[in-house]
Amino acid sequence: METLATLQRSFLAALTAGDKTLLAQLATRRVPRETGLDIYAHAYGARLREALDNDHRQLGRYLGDDLWDQLCTGYIAAHPSRYRSLRQFGDRLSEYLRTTEPFSDHPQIAELSAFERRLLDSFDAADAPYADRSGLQSLPREAWPELRLRFQPSLQRYSAAWNSVEIWQALKDERTPPAAAPATSREWVLWRDATRITRYRSLDAEEAAGLDHFLSGGTFAGLCELLMDAHAAQSVPSVALQLMQRWAQEGWIAHWVSTKAAAKHRGLDGITPLE
Repeated sequence: METLATLQRSFLAALTAGDKTLLAQLATRRVPRETGLDIYAHAYGARLREALDNDHRQLGRYLGDDLWDQLCTGYIAAHPSRYRSLRQFGDRLSEYLRTTEPFSDHPQIAELSAFERRLLDSFDAADAPYADRSGLQSLPREAWPELRLRFQPSLQRYSAAWNSVEIWQALKDERTPPAAAPATSREWVLWRDATRITRYRSLDAEEAAGLDHFLSGGTFAGLCELLMDAHAAQSVPSVALQLMQRWAQEGWIAHWVSTKAAAKHRGLDGITPLE
């Protein structure tokens, strides 16, 4: 007797690969076996395509109907859904587009897909408190060098080699998208603000380096070292503080985090978030 797991695998093979081995085991009812199985297979593909349609509206518009059909058919075959939620089904779409012809011949397509995934990730991220500048005012002077930042879960970084963001924005605005070209703005950040609207903007090289420094666990002292290459030593702390204040104002930061030295100053033990 076949196990439930074996039957499930046979059923999935019938839906995704057209394997009709399962037909012999199906009971005959008013609907012929093969017809019934084909109905399930069509519904399976339609639901997965609907998920891609909903998550990648601008990518679909950019490709047009024929290429979009080719993408959906190929991706569903290459990456059958292995998730309980359809929200994760398209997580490997950008990888598929980078490595599968004819899409891989046009790298802005994979980038456009990746940008749309970042927007989804920002919108669906968990909630967190918002830190403001008042937390910095209570931070002891000796704790500043080791100050670290904890960012909103919605904060996403995106690096572009092509003008994929400009293409996405034109499509969103129902304008003719520009021709693919190397990116003039390569570094971007995305986040969901306090009103639950997803935002994005470009970063210059200095701000991108500073943000990446903190995202990788860096400290305020480390940021100052980065800024020394472009600014006079006496102005570096002010420039660093301006960056952090802007990030707080835009709603990127969840916590200012003091180190053990700061915690001891306040009579505490361990790392302490400053609300």
